Amino acid sequence: MNQLSKYPHLKWYVSNLKSIPGGTYRWQPNQIFQEPGIRITVSPFRMGATPVTWAMWKEYRQSFAGSGSAVPGTGIKLPEDPGWGYPNDHPVVNVSWDDVMRPGGYCEWASGVAGFKLTLPTDAQWEYAARGGKDKLEYPWGNDWDSSLVWCARKWREIDRTAPVDRVFRIYRNAYGLTDMVGNVWQWCADYYNEDFRPAGKDPVCRKQSKQRCVRSGWWSSFDREDFRCNFRGGSDPRQRNNNGGFRLCAAPR
Repeated sequence: MNQLSKYPHLKWYVSNLKSIPGGTYRWQPNQIFQEPGIRITVSPFRMGATPVTWAMWKEYRQSFAGSGSAVPGTGIKLPEDPGWGYPNDHPVVNVSWDDVMRPGGYCEWASGVAGFKLTLPTDAQWEYAARGGKDKLEYPWGNDWDSSLVWCARKWREIDRTAPVDRVFRIYRNAYGLTDMVGNVWQWCADYYNEDFRPAGKDPVCRKQSKQRCVRSGWWSSFDREDFRCNFRGGSDPRQRNNNGGFRLCAAPR
């Protein structure tokens, strides 16, 4: 049953899920951009316009008010202060893959509130969306590096925290209406991560070949432009919490 009226921040996020049309793109091995690549087909889906925010995570926690410091049955607590507090309009950080995807975790809760399944994007969905409908593309905005379009450090220690997801500077909105596909925070994906994985066919997913889960995007403290390529991917322990890592949601098409 839809309960979104109780949670205005999640309601806004869900009402602004962006439609991503199905299509095909050239998957490339990590940090290698060369012809011809592997042709991957992705079915239509919807994706959050921004990463999930602190305001949204607070709604999740507050929905269990009176139950103690942790979400009942999960051990999930309010994430550790990253060093700049919990500003509502910044991406939530210090959340693990398990916090998001385990039973009782954020996705299960948000799905119950919205009345339909919300989950992490697959690795293939994430990259397809980041390209904004373009096939040969190194960065979400084009093939030339432009640090004015991304929230990241241009030199060591230039930036010391995340930024609001609704800012109007150092941000890029692609053709699908998505922002912070690179920069601000790296983002969890649903897949396992294996450096040797080579996808094939339609809607590929890396099954369990390692203990790590896939992560995507550069982040606020990175100053290496290689980290912001559309095809950049890495892996992290699903229990890992980090002050430069967050996530965004996706759903089936209407």
